[in-house]
Amino acid sequence: MKTIFRFANMGLFLAAIIALGAVAGFAQDPCTDADGQTALSDKVRELFTHKDLPSLKLRIDAGKQFLDKYGACDSAKEFSDYLKTNIPKWEKAYADAMEKAAKDALIARFNNGLNSKNWDEVYSAGKEILGKYPDDFRDVELALGSIGYDESFKGNKKYNDDTLRYARISIADLESGKTFSANYGVPKDFVYKSKDNALGWMNLTIGYITQVSLKDKKAAQPFLYKATQLNSDTNKNPIPYELIGNYYFEELNKLTTEITSLPKPDEKDTPEVAKTKIDAIKAKVALANGTSERALDAFSRAYTFASPTPAAKPYKDKMRKNLEDAYKLRFSKTEGLDAWIASAIKKPFIDPTTPVAPISDPEPVTTTTTNNTTPVKPATPATPVKTPAKPSAAAPAKTPVTKGKAAVKKPVAKKRAV
Repeated sequence: MKTIFRFANMGLFLAAIIALGAVAGFAQDPCTDADGQTALSDKVRELFTHKDLPSLKLRIDAGKQFLDKYGACDSAKEFSDYLKTNIPKWEKAYADAMEKAAKDALIARFNNGLNSKNWDEVYSAGKEILGKYPDDFRDVELALGSIGYDESFKGNKKYNDDTLRYARISIADLESGKTFSANYGVPKDFVYKSKDNALGWMNLTIGYITQVSLKDKKAAQPFLYKATQLNSDTNKNPIPYELIGNYYFEELNKLTTEITSLPKPDEKDTPEVAKTKIDAIKAKVALANGTSERALDAFSRAYTFASPTPAAKPYKDKMRKNLEDAYKLRFSKTEGLDAWIASAIKKPFIDPTTPVAPISDPEPVTTTTTNNTTPVKPATPATPVKTPAKPSAAAPAKTPVTKGKAAVKKPVAKKRAV
């Protein structure tokens, strides 16, 4: 029985193999499927007449399907060779078109954000643009390095960090000679018209945010000074000069505190001790004098460059008050201030990062007694007026630039052209 069952099982196994062979024998050879070849090749040809991206993707897929089914058939050789040559070209065209569509959409996001003043969207799209196409859209750096300046005037510090970052990047790229557009910026709010003008505004932006928002007057001075030295709108803008003047006023306050804390000579002092005390006071007073004159110089320019329009009158009046306070502190009078201003603005503006040169006034009158001659103590400067840290919004604007027309330099009561 075992032998019979064994051969019976073997018979079933062989029958299964024969059956599979019979099924395989009846499967259609794709190379004989003339209708299938025609239908799929016609589909590719029909899709070729459509120029939209979805049809291009369908054409690529249909071509690949044809090669998978009929690529090895002699009957389809001509069309297969055509597809093998052209499908890579279609794929590249599709990839390029998809990249262009994505790029156009990103630029549209950026521009829509600019037009609606949606700065969150401008920064989001702008950062992505610079990450993907840094050499094609370098002007975007200037826009991202500008927004925080205007917003700071409104008390909005949200964009300070990003603005400082991109203003510094812009300065580095401008100074290294990298290529920007002829606009040096993006229309319509952030066009700087020249390399020097862009550099001036980037430096002013960093200086302003650093001094006013971050409260770091000393760190702001190199940028503010640079803004006054370039062939830029900023060298006739009162704001960098006002901020530098405020910095000197703060230094003057420190010196006044130091002077008042110095030991004063009294009748118990020996002549040597009295002289040492007076010399120490004189040195501090001379430094205060030099600092006062630097503040006067800075405020003279802020006052001179302030707009003469009625809208800017409060700002100009404030600069005049700063000048009168500084002049009276320095010379104990107000007469002669206008002449001092006229003389000061003709001289080169001094870099605020350089040490202040002390200015010693003539020796004070002495009083004589029978047994002793004692110098009269130099007058201690009064406490200077502390000017507001935030400049008025009535400063002259960046000169608007209109394509195809010469720029008209018209002072207006705005911070920038819009």
